[in-house]
Amino acid sequence: MTAAVIVQARMGSSRLPGKTLEPLGDATVLDWVVERARAATYVDEVIVATSRDALDDPIEARCERLNTRCVRGEPLDVLDRYRAAMTETTADEIVRITADCPLIDATIIDLAIGTRREGDRDYVSTSIDGRYPRGFDVEVVKRGVLETAATEATDRDEREHVTLFIYRRGERFDCAPVVCPSWARQPDLRITVDEAPDLELIRRVVDEFGSGPLELGGKSIIEFLEKQPDVAAINREVSHRHVT
Repeated sequence: MTAAVIVQARMGSSRLPGKTLEPLGDATVLDWVVERARAATYVDEVIVATSRDALDDPIEARCERLNTRCVRGEPLDVLDRYRAAMTETTADEIVRITADCPLIDATIIDLAIGTRREGDRDYVSTSIDGRYPRGFDVEVVKRGVLETAATEATDRDEREHVTLFIYRRGERFDCAPVVCPSWARQPDLRITVDEAPDLELIRRVVDEFGSGPLELGGKSIIEFLEKQPDVAAINREVSHRHVT
């Protein structure tokens, strides 16, 4: 059984343009996502999926420096980008991570992959559990199930939000939560990058530890934010966009 992480990334965010390649420590936000995903024991490869838009040329250039495969597809059809990325791998399962989660935790990625494998589930997600911090989001889906979604989905939202076709159809697909470990149960924390305050918070975390992507554990991040409520409050007013 093999797993490929596909990281969706773009430069044209409406709320924080260029956030994917914003500096973070001595690297970029994308560097942190890729390196932390690679650190997961069950992950065999990491692929970045971006668009053909010229605005995203710097992402492809950064992937070359990271020695990471970059696949480019339709700007507005993210599901098609995942389909294109799947043609570049023989992995049995696809792990979906977004490029706005630079502090994604390798142990959570392994937990998600293990959860899917244990029950031979079609799809598992940390979001179904609902107790993780925003920014520790991981989804794992069987390759064939994601190929089905890419073939059958016609709704615009289902093309933009890669797994929406699957979890809207719980009667058809075996979907399950990735049960949140006790140390990570902080659903009110935002450890993701949607707006400038989010990036400020994450930079404060990175500056506090002075660590690179592979030295900073998720548990340490949460413990720091619990002890420093002023830092945790930096992005409190940022709202999250929900998709149903």
